[in-house]
Amino acid sequence: MMINQFNIRVATAIAGLAMLAAACSSTSTSGSSSTSSSSSAATTSTVDSTPDTVADTTSTTTTVPAPIVLTLRGDGIGPFDLGVASSEVIDAMIAQFGPATFDERQEYPVDDGSGSYQSPDGEFAFAYPFGRSLCWASQFCAEFGGTDTTTEVFTGWSYSDESGLTLASTSGVTIGSRWSDFPAMNVNPGGCYIVGYGDIDGIALTLQSDDVAFGSFDDDGDYVETVPPPEQVAVTFMQTGDIPIHLLGDC
Repeated sequence: MMINQFNIRVATAIAGLAMLAAACSSTSTSGSSSTSSSSSAATTSTVDSTPDTVADTTSTTTTVPAPIVLTLRGDGIGPFDLGVASSEVIDAMIAQFGPATFDERQEYPVDDGSGSYQSPDGEFAFAYPFGRSLCWASQFCAEFGGTDTTTEVFTGWSYSDESGLTLASTSGVTIGSRWSDFPAMNVNPGGCYIVGYGDIDGIALTLQSDDVAFGSFDDDGDYVETVPPPEQVAVTFMQTGDIPIHLLGDC
C-alpha cells in the first residue's frame, strides 16, 4: 500500500514537471513570435514613413542680357541714332563704360548768324544754344544739345584714344588704323602740315602722316596740297554729327 502511494506521488511529480516544461516552451515560443511581430511592425513603419513623392529638381535660371555693341556710325553709335533723347544714350554709355570722367554743360548764347552759336568768349561754336559733353577715360565723348536743358538730344560723338577701349566703325576702322589697310578710306589732299582729313563709313577722320606732309609751301610761298603715301597715314581722331568746334586753332 505504501509502495502504491509512493508511485502515485512520483507520477504526480513527473506530470507536474512535464506541465512546467510545456509552459516554459509555450512562453519562449510566444516571446519569439512577439519579437518577430515587433520587428515586422518596425520595418513596416519605416517604409510607410517615406514620402511617396519625387523631389522637385526644377532650378531657376537668370538670363543676362547681351552687352550692347557700340559700333561707330556716321549717323549714331550702336543702336542709338543721332536725335534720340539724351537720357537714353547716357544711361547706356554709363552701363557700358562706367561713370563719365568729364561731364560739363556749356551755353552758347551768341547767334553767329550762320546757324551756329558761340560761347561768350568766342572760343567755341556749337549747333545749339545749350550743350552737354560727357567723356570717358578712353577719350570717347558723347555730345548733347538743345534749345534748353530740357530738350537735349544726342547730337554727335568723338573718339581719339583706344586705351582701355576699342571702338570701331562698321568696316573696322579705329584709332591707329592705317590708310594702307583700309583702301576704301577717303583721304583729302592738303591739310595742316602732317595733319590731314578724310572719311569712311560716313565718319569724319583726322589723319596724321609719319613723314610726308599733307601740304607744304613752295619756293614762291604758295601752298601746295600733297597726299602722303597710304602706309604713312594713320587715324588719330574720329567724329560725327554736331560737336563743339574750337575756333582758335592754328589751321
